[in-house]
Amino acid sequence: MRFIILIICLLLPLQSAFAAVDIALRGEDPVRLEDVYQQDGVPSIAIEDAIDAVGLTGHWNSISHTFRIKTKYGWAEISPASEYLKIADEYYPLEHNPRFIDGRLRVTDSFILNQLAQLAGRSIYFRNIDPDADIAPEKKPNVLEKLFAFLLNKKISKSGPLIRAVAIDPGHGGLDTGVISTSGYKEKHLNLEIAKKLAKQLKMKLGIPIYLSRDGDYELTMEQRLEPATKDDVDIWLLLHAQVAFSPEFSGVTLYVRPDEVATDAHSGGDVETVASDSMLLAQELRTALLDSAIAVRGIYQSSRLSLGRGSLPTVQIELGFLSNPEELQKLQDPEYQLLMVQALYTGIRQYAKQSKEKTDGNN
Repeated sequence: MRFIILIICLLLPLQSAFAAVDIALRGEDPVRLEDVYQQDGVPSIAIEDAIDAVGLTGHWNSISHTFRIKTKYGWAEISPASEYLKIADEYYPLEHNPRFIDGRLRVTDSFILNQLAQLAGRSIYFRNIDPDADIAPEKKPNVLEKLFAFLLNKKISKSGPLIRAVAIDPGHGGLDTGVISTSGYKEKHLNLEIAKKLAKQLKMKLGIPIYLSRDGDYELTMEQRLEPATKDDVDIWLLLHAQVAFSPEFSGVTLYVRPDEVATDAHSGGDVETVASDSMLLAQELRTALLDSAIAVRGIYQSSRLSLGRGSLPTVQIELGFLSNPEELQKLQDPEYQLLMVQALYTGIRQYAKQSKEKTDGNN
């Protein structure tokens, strides 16, 4: 009997050590894939298995030495010789190159959660099941944690120009289209148009550096998207987006700031006064300038959106309007209306800079 128990104990670790992952489109039952290799804590999954789990099809092209995936965008191609996903004549960077292991082309969880989700048109549920890894992967510093820690210590210069530099993040890009109107107009294009025009205005009128997270139609990693905000001379960070709603009646610009950016100012006598954060002050100046230009503003809202980060860097996420509203959609595509909006945003930034300078000088 003791011999049987010993055999069972020896066999159990061998059974549980088998690597596997669960994959599914969000809302559907996951598919268990067991032909998985682990290296430094990163799973590699056969591309055929991954696309089949999310309802796509594809095949290996022995002539071009690429794996082709059939999608609504056309044929997508990946290759062990390239660090890009190719669709038509567009290229999108991959975090890890596909590679052959035991005769099968394999991709990592990063490809599945990002590029494959975009190709499938829906977010993907992914769970790595590795109950008996021999070596725990070395914990690498989290990019977002490093950025957030940096932002917490961000200081505004008390001398020199009113604003030293501005970082602008035109949301989405590449396969990540953002929201799309019923006519097919994509948010990613609007965000980039406004970002380029605003950058030009700020450069021409203030003569300061402007850092764009992207200047073309391509995908970004989270690190690339947030990198401009880490520049030492950046005093303002703007994130540009657009919205859709179930009702076509919704319209107007919406401004978001971090929810925890309030401070208390203690005065003599024990009274405590709530002071608006720099992000809130910036949002208020933007709202005033937009309204003065006859551009509707829905309001300023506090939000815990991950893209806003944490810390003291003045940050506003600007939802430029609703692509689901036919009249607003038409205006948002009009270059003259775009210029009107850009001029209003510039005015708000300029006015905020003056207010900040006066506040700084008053505290000296």
